[in-house]
Amino acid sequence: MQSPENFYIDFASKVSFLEFIRDEFKNANIPIEELKQEISLLESRRQWNINDLSEYVKNYPRSFIIFQNIFQLLRFTNAQLIHFVFDIVKLNSLDINAIYEYMILNLKHDLEFRKIFLKTIDQNLAYNDFTSRLDCYEKKYLIANFKFTISKYIEKSFKNNSILETRIQKSEFEDFSIRFSNYLLNNLKLNEVLSTINIGEYLRNKRIPLDTKSLHGNYPKIKIRKILENKGYKNIDHLLNKAGIKILKHNLEDQLNDPMLKNNKLFCTERYIDKIIKIKDNQLKKFDLIIFHNNKPQYLFEINFYSTEGTKIGINQNEYIDLNNYIKENFNNFKFYWITDGNYWLTTQGKTRFLNLLKYFDKIFNINTFTEQINNF
Repeated sequence: MQSPENFYIDFASKVSFLEFIRDEFKNANIPIEELKQEISLLESRRQWNINDLSEYVKNYPRSFIIFQNIFQLLRFTNAQLIHFVFDIVKLNSLDINAIYEYMILNLKHDLEFRKIFLKTIDQNLAYNDFTSRLDCYEKKYLIANFKFTISKYIEKSFKNNSILETRIQKSEFEDFSIRFSNYLLNNLKLNEVLSTINIGEYLRNKRIPLDTKSLHGNYPKIKIRKILENKGYKNIDHLLNKAGIKILKHNLEDQLNDPMLKNNKLFCTERYIDKIIKIKDNQLKKFDLIIFHNNKPQYLFEINFYSTEGTKIGINQNEYIDLNNYIKENFNNFKFYWITDGNYWLTTQGKTRFLNLLKYFDKIFNINTFTEQINNF
């Protein structure tokens, strides 16, 4: 029997480094053709002042899309948007009457804002009914709802640009374009940026990074699926999806009747097993991978990849130790295994953690050691 040290050396010698086998970026898909006029006018001059830029923004409200994509990865934050759209100084003051008058202004001239505000008070409240009974409401109550509405309004405007485009053109909200222009020029240094880029080319070629955490998490799962398929295993996810099966019973034949079940080398991904729960919350546990034997789910796997140390490792470790003990104590027809990989396990902390884990698991696999022992399943 291998000593823990030798077991670790074998594991470490077969650790994988992350392969970038999936796209890391996606196209921003900015409607360049629709914004040709806005881009052309913006590029026509390199030095803007607040008055001219404010007029430009009011006359061409879709330019908001251009500025957002020049300066932000995806979009302006909610905090930025609130600052552009609303008078924050007024909202943050203790002058309740000034805030109240500002609320009335917004309700009177911004129909989308009005609709959201009325719904926060009463789903069926009509504006005329509200204004006729305005004195019946306490001012603090109305101002609280006013501030609730601001957050909801900003969330909705993020999903629908036309809401801000409509507002920014209204003379009653001229302060919007002024604040926005001031922020672009003084905070984001618009003039300096314009002097260094070709706006059209920049927007046309802009790409947005995908979630790297997802990239790390999916890499070993993709590799394991390909390894199984290359060894003759059949993925039955499509059959389970078609039948609407998310929770597997302890015999697949109780749920499916398909010629593919005659193949004794079957696996599926992302499924629950009836009666197997997470100790922490007593909810059913979803497994990353399940390998069947004689049409019965038998080998249950969690799959992770760690390039660096983080709190997630400790959380996973504790969950999997509890899960492994629970399965051993309550089910003799299931085996739980942890497939984990990545250069974290080559660090001093990684080695210490791995050796400690051998007290709780019969085996711990990485991608390569799993491949070596695949015929044992």
